[in-house]
Amino acid sequence: MRHGVADAVIAVSLVVGLGIIVLALLGRRPILVLLGGLAAVELAALAQVVVAVVVVLRGERPDSAPTFTGYALASLLVPPAGAVWALAERSRWGTAAAGISCLVLAVLTVRMRQVWG
Repeated sequence: MRHGVADAVIAVSLVVGLGIIVLALLGRRPILVLLGGLAAVELAALAQVVVAVVVVLRGERPDSAPTFTGYALASLLVPPAGAVWALAERSRWGTAAAGISCLVLAVLTVRMRQVWG
């Protein structure tokens, strides 16, 4: 796993997540901004997983492959789940859930770095 990619994913996730949470606290529901931010976070997570697969194919291995794989799969599922929740829940709490999903991705990425060793 490349730490530069992980750092970028963490940064994007934190910026987008905190931005969405601020919008939720202000009571705003900007669908286009919210979905655009979640798409950026999902693309970052996808890039991270692709890089991890390439690194594994080159011969490097995480300390615990099953745990790493679980975190990698979860990192791909969390942003879309946040988007679905935000679209289903038409209040500020749906928007907040989308922001929290971005923060969860940041935590998952930190754990992936730790599991990689």
